Amino acid sequence: MSGYLPQEVLFNIFLDLPPKTLVLCSCVSKSWRSVIASPTFFTAHLNQSLTCNRKLLILRRYYGNRSKQEVRYSLHFDTETLDLYQELKFPFVNRNGDFKIVGFCNGLVCFLGLDLLLWNPSIQRAVVVPRTSDILTIYGVPDYYALGFGFDSRANDYKVVRLLYFEDKTPFIYKRSPKVEVYEVTKGSWRGIENKAPRCEIIKSGWTQAFVDGVVHWIAYREIGRGYRCFILRFDIVEECFNTIALPECLVNSSPYDLKVAVLGGALSIMLCGWYCFETYMSSVWVLQKYDIPESWTKLISFDRSQELGMVLGLRENGEMLMESKRGEVVLYKPEIQIMKGLGIYGTEGTFYLNTYVESLALLNEGKGISEKVAEVYD
Repeated sequence: MSGYLPQEVLFNIFLDLPPKTLVLCSCVSKSWRSVIASPTFFTAHLNQSLTCNRKLLILRRYYGNRSKQEVRYSLHFDTETLDLYQELKFPFVNRNGDFKIVGFCNGLVCFLGLDLLLWNPSIQRAVVVPRTSDILTIYGVPDYYALGFGFDSRANDYKVVRLLYFEDKTPFIYKRSPKVEVYEVTKGSWRGIENKAPRCEIIKSGWTQAFVDGVVHWIAYREIGRGYRCFILRFDIVEECFNTIALPECLVNSSPYDLKVAVLGGALSIMLCGWYCFETYMSSVWVLQKYDIPESWTKLISFDRSQELGMVLGLRENGEMLMESKRGEVVLYKPEIQIMKGLGIYGTEGTFYLNTYVESLALLNEGKGISEKVAEVYD
């Protein structure tokens, strides 16, 4: 058929096909693959997926007992009942601990286990990000590091940014700025960048990141006396430069261990966690109504520690919140009337992660196809 149809016609036909079908079509002939695997088609197919009426959410949770827990990924429609769209096969094995999710972007999942991995569930292809780099060769193993993940719309490429902290052992000297390097998927390697990050710290193991408007965000802090001064550290994934944005004044002196940065309803958000009887609970949620204007921070909601609610997972357009309950269930919470409704989706408390999702062809050219045999390589 490809011999009789111009590439422009094939292009338009392929646009309406799902990623799994397109992977099969790319194996039919070289001419078909040249259309499907082109950057122009990738961009057009992604844009069509982003503008379609069907909105999807990806949900991660663990289940099982304490001695043996398994991870489960699933896609759901963005509806009040989170109707199931598709169960996803998670092909990786990590026997020495959990996978930490770094972030989601355009159908691509970045997570950290024994290796740093990029995974496209729609087409079951993955990339193992190399551990070594020129900076590590020169300076050795860092004391700790933080990661960010996003999409460079100008270069049409996915990037991982790594902040490497090498602590200054000299007494009375403030800790050094982190070394910074960027991994580009199309090039498959790390490179250092010249733009320095400001002198600040990020929580060693409990950091979170949020990718909004082409910028990666982390909670950062400086120690002041016996306390903290917190703010948001930003990295522009296109320009590869840093700047900061202030937090609401009432959160500035909070413990950075209690602050989580997230994307709720498409907006940059801060979640403040409290402690009661050795358990965490949601204290308040703040949303930046107008990006880059710190004065637009608005408290969305406050929670009472007696409520049977855990972390906020998502925010719907009508103001309803998707949360986890203390019983390990996803619930729909209506803040205006303070009523929660169980959705019958269960998992281990504290392991839920929810994000928007779009099916894409990311990693079709760079990634490896995943089978059970390949998955063992990532173990």
